[in-house]
Amino acid sequence: MKKLLVLAWGLLAAGPVFPKVKLPSVLGSNMVLQRECDANLWGWASPSKKVTVTTSWDGRKYATRADADGNWLLKVATPAAGGPYTIRISDGEPVVLENVMVGEVWICSGQSNMGMPVCGYPGDPTERMNELMLEAGKYPSLRLFHVRPEAASEPKDDCDGMGGWQVSSAHSVSGFTATGYIFGRKLCETLNVPVGMIQSDWGGTRIEAWMTVSAAQKVLPNILESDPAYDEQNRTARLYNAMICPLTNFTARGFLWYQGEANRGFDGYARYMQELASLWRGRWGDAEMPFYFVQLAPYTYDDAEGLSLPLTVEQQTQALDLIPFSGMASTTDAGSEHTIHPPYKIRVGERLALLALKRTYGYGALIAQSPRYESVRFEAGQAIVRFRTDGIMGPQWKGPIEGFEIAGADRVFVPAEAEYVPGALEVTVHSDRVPEPVAVRYAFRNMPRAATLVNSGDLPAYPFRTDDWNDVR
Repeated sequence: MKKLLVLAWGLLAAGPVFPKVKLPSVLGSNMVLQRECDANLWGWASPSKKVTVTTSWDGRKYATRADADGNWLLKVATPAAGGPYTIRISDGEPVVLENVMVGEVWICSGQSNMGMPVCGYPGDPTERMNELMLEAGKYPSLRLFHVRPEAASEPKDDCDGMGGWQVSSAHSVSGFTATGYIFGRKLCETLNVPVGMIQSDWGGTRIEAWMTVSAAQKVLPNILESDPAYDEQNRTARLYNAMICPLTNFTARGFLWYQGEANRGFDGYARYMQELASLWRGRWGDAEMPFYFVQLAPYTYDDAEGLSLPLTVEQQTQALDLIPFSGMASTTDAGSEHTIHPPYKIRVGERLALLALKRTYGYGALIAQSPRYESVRFEAGQAIVRFRTDGIMGPQWKGPIEGFEIAGADRVFVPAEAEYVPGALEVTVHSDRVPEPVAVRYAFRNMPRAATLVNSGDLPAYPFRTDDWNDVR
């Protein structure tokens, strides 16, 4: 009996014993691997056990050994886009992954507007949802992976994949992020390659939950790891540990981020975004991974005339300068006074796709960047506002623009008239009520009454102000 106990203890001390190789949930049949790279495959086996991997696209066989804790990882050279392929992984007893595609992989994260599914939320439908679901079967090379929401106090090495990788179909897309699905569909159509979309989000969560404590402390040194004022899912690092850590070995092209409502009004949000992007890029081992995000859409919140939303959008706009290889999809025209979950996810997904196609995939002629305030000068009783944008300012028909306000030294803003300057990236703004203007604002309300400033690609301008009067409405 004593010998048996000693033997059992020895086996436990040697590490976990697996009857056959075990894989994380994100590696499975129907998945998409990033094309033309050394993609990671990893998992667990009995300690020191030899693990082999054979890829059908080239017949090549790879080998490694599990470490003392049973962990193993190796890289496989992926080809140009294609499939379906099989991958055989074995430590003596094989696991075979089937219907594997090779193409482009993107990771979607954030809170409830990223999570809003194609079928919508109860009481909050998405636009054209039936059409989107019925068309989903036309994209069999679009694959979807959805991480189940979970919080953890320590980093995890695996997550719940809610059924694993799914082929695009009316059923599989119905509960998948509408923004991510539209983005992936547009890439499939344009690049003509398989696309894998990984969804990892949780509604109502703060950005700190998606970061490590050390990353968050670079912005707010006194931040607590376990603040009792917050629910578990909003405590620093809890979602990073459970929903991001298990994905960091999975080779991907870039990130999509749609979050900020829960951090509305915090003047350090741009820095938080910078640290989040830097952290994730570091964990994926690629400092140039694209990080495309979504402007918070107009909504009344506690006061339609309030400034808490545009002040946060101002932080998002500043983040464009702090985060290289980034871009922001404008939603100035995609808000709703009735719901914080506007239905217009098609334009959001397509605008994110435009940014990726232009900046990541080299479609240089596309108009993908919305107009962004650059400078202002005051001459002869009017403001002349200059913008940075793809294309030129204004639709072909030109005409007046709604959404501007102007103020003099009294800091009282009044509605203003505005017009495009032909042939220039400029707009003139004036009001008979303000003969000597000193400040201009555009769409700078939680829910602006109207905002029609666009570029020649019909992309709406970001809200902005030329002043720094935080207490002036």
